Amino acid sequence: MNQQKYAWEPYLSKGVKKLYKPKATLFRQGDVGTGFYYLADGEVKIMLVSKKGDERTIDIIYPGELVGEAGIKKEPFFSSAFVTKPSTLFYFSNEAFHSLCQEHSQAIDIFLSSLIKKQRLLAEIVSQENRSCEQKLAFFLLRLYQKNANPKIVINQITLSNYIGKSRITVYKILRQWEQADIVTVSNRTIVINDIERLHSFLRES
Repeated sequence: MNQQKYAWEPYLSKGVKKLYKPKATLFRQGDVGTGFYYLADGEVKIMLVSKKGDERTIDIIYPGELVGEAGIKKEPFFSSAFVTKPSTLFYFSNEAFHSLCQEHSQAIDIFLSSLIKKQRLLAEIVSQENRSCEQKLAFFLLRLYQKNANPKIVINQITLSNYIGKSRITVYKILRQWEQADIVTVSNRTIVINDIERLHSFLRES
């Protein structure tokens, strides 16, 4: 399991608690940030609009993770964040963050670790652009699995199609083939990974 998950919990008293309904927007690509969020409960989808104008899903944020770390640098966000379930988040302004770091130096390490992971994710996604749909889908499912150490992933095919940049029919066909090979089990917007190694094998293919 991701050891950094919930590491920010001790500092929630320094943030502002906010409740969001599904489809709410936390920030949009190009907005200049003035702080960041911690997701206590719910789910947030991270989207990116390419130079061609295509909207792509690049990450799903689960409880225990930070969101929008780039906002602390007062620079434009490279992506957009949308709430997908009723969610509870804590907002940390730049001022609150600096005050927090003066009292708890370890908070800097937690924050920087999360920020670096997000930057690496963007680089990994760029590196996946020329790979096959199967490889892109395997990469995304493995990432979600690794974030929660849980083979059961609750996700819909629209999100998956937005990630690989192809139609839902393409996603359906791939998942159908994987089901027949007992790599995954699909039901009720849920994908259960039965064979982790087989998914990794797709990524090793040239």
